[in-house]
Amino acid sequence: MPISAVVLGALLVGGCLGSGARTRAPASELLAAGWIDASTVGPTASEDPERLAVLADAGLRGRLLRLDRLLDLYDGARFAGDQQARESLWLSLGGYASTRGIEASREVVIRLLDEAYALEDLAAAAASGSLSEDEQRFVADAIMLLSADMFLPDSAESLITQTLAYRVLTQTGHPRIADNAHWRLYDHVRGVLEGALELEPELRADVIVHALYAEQEDLSAWLDDLGPHARPPLPSPSELWSLLERHRAALEQVPRWQAVVAARAPREAELRDTVMALLPRPRDPGWVLSQVPRGTGQAESLAPVVLLEPGSLRLEPTSTTPRELDPRALEDAASAAIEALLVRDGRGTILLASAPDVPAPEYAATLAALVSARTSVIELAVHEAALRDAQPPVVVALPLYIAGPEDLGAGARALRDSRIHVQLSGRGPRVRVDGRWLSAKPTLPSDLLRLVAELHRAYPREHTVSLSLATNVQHQQLVDLLAAVSGGLTPAFLAVGWVPGAALVGDPVGDPAGDRALAARLQLGPDSLAFARAVTRGPQPAADEWARFERTSDSIIACVTELEAPLPKRGVTLALSFDEHKLVELNASGAKLGRAQLDAYEACAKERLAGFRLRVPGEPFTASLEVHKAKAPE
Repeated sequence: MPISAVVLGALLVGGCLGSGARTRAPASELLAAGWIDASTVGPTASEDPERLAVLADAGLRGRLLRLDRLLDLYDGARFAGDQQARESLWLSLGGYASTRGIEASREVVIRLLDEAYALEDLAAAAASGSLSEDEQRFVADAIMLLSADMFLPDSAESLITQTLAYRVLTQTGHPRIADNAHWRLYDHVRGVLEGALELEPELRADVIVHALYAEQEDLSAWLDDLGPHARPPLPSPSELWSLLERHRAALEQVPRWQAVVAARAPREAELRDTVMALLPRPRDPGWVLSQVPRGTGQAESLAPVVLLEPGSLRLEPTSTTPRELDPRALEDAASAAIEALLVRDGRGTILLASAPDVPAPEYAATLAALVSARTSVIELAVHEAALRDAQPPVVVALPLYIAGPEDLGAGARALRDSRIHVQLSGRGPRVRVDGRWLSAKPTLPSDLLRLVAELHRAYPREHTVSLSLATNVQHQQLVDLLAAVSGGLTPAFLAVGWVPGAALVGDPVGDPAGDRALAARLQLGPDSLAFARAVTRGPQPAADEWARFERTSDSIIACVTELEAPLPKRGVTLALSFDEHKLVELNASGAKLGRAQLDAYEACAKERLAGFRLRVPGEPFTASLEVHKAKAPE
């Protein structure tokens, strides 16, 4: 039968110690020397089992010195990965554990905590003065440290409690325990940074702020579900790294930890380079950006930044190594540099922080370089006022999606195939619907907002707008367009997709047929309609179910615009058949209305009813929704 690890460890300890004749120093000398300040790793650590065995039999103070050294060996083995420290630790504890990884670490902590409690009990039972006040403080702080080590945090509250204990020990704890607490806060910051780097870029911001628990207790300003105007700026990679460096610097001052710090240096340097390259950087409040009303933009995705100013294009301007380019003479190298940013980030998104006064040729060249670099989304950075007047403006984004002809994704196809198309040039926006140019030429932002609102009411099934850009477009024109079309808390359209290479018309001529179609649709708006609902077949559902159906069917009224023709005198009827709890059939009918018009109405209604279910299955029934022209008020 093989010898167990515990027995083998005990034999090894016995072989090393014998009767005590081989000890390097008698107990009296070890007690007189006091705390053991030799390096916690390497050859010096291999000498510890012998002297710690002597200290174990050297009374209360000897066991106290032994506990301190065991705790240091534990941290030396953990943070330097040192085999000699690990061997010495387990030999001194009486043999290896049968577990591995976290469970083995927990077993070490349990053994050390048991020893600390035993020392506390012995000191309490012994005569007064058996331990000095300083030594009693050491035992109490060791218990506090090891108790915090016992369990991995499984909630925000437990993480707050654990890091608070470590912070208190670094600030007011016994010096022989404070260094161990520094290691734990160092490890917390390191673990957060490494964990954030393993996540998708859009998730990193919510993780990196947890590193701040190494300094403070309340992170609600970052973690609560607040808008960008109410949140403080994210800590920069440099600020996050300084949290780690602060604890490492404290440990470098302690001779017994210098070898451990040195052993970690190569891994630290590699981690630092990765942190500086990949973690989101703060946005400079000094950027000159277009200003929009609060609530127009959306929280930006912390993507790589391209800062455009007259005569200057900078990539990642707040990084330690920004790259400067000339937008008046961009070459293939510029696109390659931007593409490298996109590859590193992995999302295909760029935050374009452009000054409003950038000349149109430089602006067009920058947009072309972004397209050439295979950018999927350009977020136009804009400023919105912060909640408090004293705070700097907040950077938010107006997204512009790129729907290139080579992009075969469903989203790009939907953007390219949108019925509503805007051509933006230095003269302003022009709108084409179903291939017909409208006569409207909005010149003021208010004119544009009014036209967009009309398009939203007239075409309820359209959620996207396609866009073509002339080379003489100013940045502010594009900002105004995106703010009107897809900006705000309840945007008129969900997305605007730029189609690079789309044919441009020099001076579009308005098509009267397009204007008439828009006018006809607007006359069918919900405000001009009356409607009634009734069950035409089967039993009427229970009152609460019928109320849910009424609320849901209210949204169908907006679909009447799809008829694109005056309502017949008797209006239009939509029959909705339910079986069990699902909609199984939907039919529209109306005199003098063509099948294509009714099909468009039905398709819109199906979209509005998508996902609707009755909560309680019942008898099949059919309900009708009759819509007709409202009577004019007398």
